[in-house]
Amino acid sequence: MMDNYRTEKTEIPDWMCRQEEYNPSADKEAFLTRSTKSVLSVLARLRFDEGKDGRFSATPSLKLFYTVLYIILTACSGNYLFVLIMCVAVTVRLAFFSASAIRQILSGTAGSVMISIFLLLPAVFMGNPQTLANITARVYVSVTLVGILSAGTSWNKLTAGMRTFHVPSLFIFTLDITLKYISVLGEICVEILRSVSLRSVGKNPDKAKSFSGILGITFLKSSEMAEEMYASMCCRGFTGEYQSKQKYRVCPYDIVHILIMAGCVALFIHLN
Repeated sequence: MMDNYRTEKTEIPDWMCRQEEYNPSADKEAFLTRSTKSVLSVLARLRFDEGKDGRFSATPSLKLFYTVLYIILTACSGNYLFVLIMCVAVTVRLAFFSASAIRQILSGTAGSVMISIFLLLPAVFMGNPQTLANITARVYVSVTLVGILSAGTSWNKLTAGMRTFHVPSLFIFTLDITLKYISVLGEICVEILRSVSLRSVGKNPDKAKSFSGILGITFLKSSEMAEEMYASMCCRGFTGEYQSKQKYRVCPYDIVHILIMAGCVALFIHLN
């Protein structure tokens, strides 16, 4: 029986035995690198975790109140001495943060101050240098106060504290969801950019298609997540109202901040 079956000799072609060397042309990854770094820099500023509040911090609603109050007093002050005192007070408050938090706060403040200097620089050549110093100091105080509020208060407590001032629930809901989805969609963009970078072989002359593809996938993913979030809220009976389970209680640190606010208002009235 075995003699009836003949085995034929099969030879491997020469082209399969040759070693193939593929050297793709070099391509610059500056586009993907810059895009990834820019997205990561935005995500680094959006931290929604707990524990951002300091040990001696006031309640979030009081923080929001005195931040708005200090900004209004600084903007409405007609005495430059009061503005300088606020600059010193804000700088002293800034010194209590960690080095990374100070760097993050001042990065936003520096951009705003530089823009104000650039816009008001002609006033110096027109004989009004005090206008540049006055407005720049007010911008420094206002932007730094907002940065201190952001760095010293977690966003979920800050949005919950807005209900104390009867802010509409629709505004709080839109702000809360927007901030959280910026972080989620940013992480999705980083993952897509990383996958594109790992799968890129050779030179890609048309990087605009990659960028448009990333934006398209992010848009489709956001639409899908929005429908899922709407369905989950309907299942959980969410009606759009933010209900706070904890009632506002005055702590000893709140009393200290209230006394500081009273002193600041008295100083404002005295100097103006």
